[in-house]
Amino acid sequence: MNERLELAHLCNEAGQMLLSPVLGDPEMEREFVRLFLSPSGAPCPPWQSVWAQEGEQARLMGAAHHSALDWYRRFGFAPSNGAEPADHAGMLLLFYAFLLGREVDEKSTEEFFQQHLTWLDRPGVALSNHSRLDCFRDLGEILIQISSRSAVLA
Repeated sequence: MNERLELAHLCNEAGQMLLSPVLGDPEMEREFVRLFLSPSGAPCPPWQSVWAQEGEQARLMGAAHHSALDWYRRFGFAPSNGAEPADHAGMLLLFYAFLLGREVDEKSTEEFFQQHLTWLDRPGVALSNHSRLDCFRDLGEILIQISSRSAVLA
């Protein structure tokens, strides 16, 4: 498998894991909610707009959401979970895998990466530090690896 397809596979797997817990495993379900969705303050919120850049205001359904929607529309990508903000890390990773798998031009692929995936190291570190389960700590390491691969396809 070439490097582009390996990265697509890795992004697809990470994206799926970020979008839903393994059903039927109560411990994983509880940890998923605690890490990503807890109303009392999730340590690893999965939305790009929550991890705002310096000088930006963190706002769900903000600029990152609208930018991601524009990307999805431009390439005919229809996420299966329409209720989730478009800047959810899982959907961003699934879309990146979609781009890589479709052999979209490298300029567009890299532009999407720079706009929407370089922040993944921050929730990756948070996952590594806050998770009680190895599978989510491993996911954190994967997010850190993905966020540092900007030059792989350039």
